[in-house]
Amino acid sequence: MRVDEADSTQEIELFRDFSAWRMAGHGSFAAVADGIIESVGGPGLYWFTGTTFGDFVLDIDWRIRDRHDNSGVFIRFPALGAADPDSDWRLAVTQGYEIQTDDRGLDPAPNATGSMLHISGAIYRIAPASRLASRPVGAWNHFRVTAHGIDIGVSLNGVEVARSGEDVGRPRRGHIGLQNHHDGSRVQFRNLRIRSVV
Repeated sequence: MRVDEADSTQEIELFRDFSAWRMAGHGSFAAVADGIIESVGGPGLYWFTGTTFGDFVLDIDWRIRDRHDNSGVFIRFPALGAADPDSDWRLAVTQGYEIQTDDRGLDPAPNATGSMLHISGAIYRIAPASRLASRPVGAWNHFRVTAHGIDIGVSLNGVEVARSGEDVGRPRRGHIGLQNHHDGSRVQFRNLRIRSVV
């Protein structure tokens, strides 16, 4: 599916057709039911190549199957390669923004849990979540991500949990993608919809 440069206010459902999705890095995503995909292995990023997005509202449902599951929704990153699985996905981490999905809030540096910069709903390492608003393991959760200029806001299950209005020197337009974080982590996603705001 080719989507032309997304500058209209039309909402696009991105899980109807996976032909424009590509894998960067290790692992994969598997279809587990109609319209539901699940992360497998990693680290890597499943990204939408059909177009880039600037200012938008993004909605997506997600759920974890175990408290140790970890993933993220990435936005506004440059196109990724496919030749070097050990590093192809890293450009999304250094140039994009990650909306974190990790109910433990694991900070990998000290290997400690409870970090609000790393917990579900945080804009990873940029804006902490104000609280953990996710539902119990196995239940579906809903992110709404709004991006307008340098302002990025995250609502989790209807609660605004993170906001960044600081210019951190990253692109204001780019691709979107879903992270598969590590072996054994299985995070499911459904109902990915995005609407550009002009």
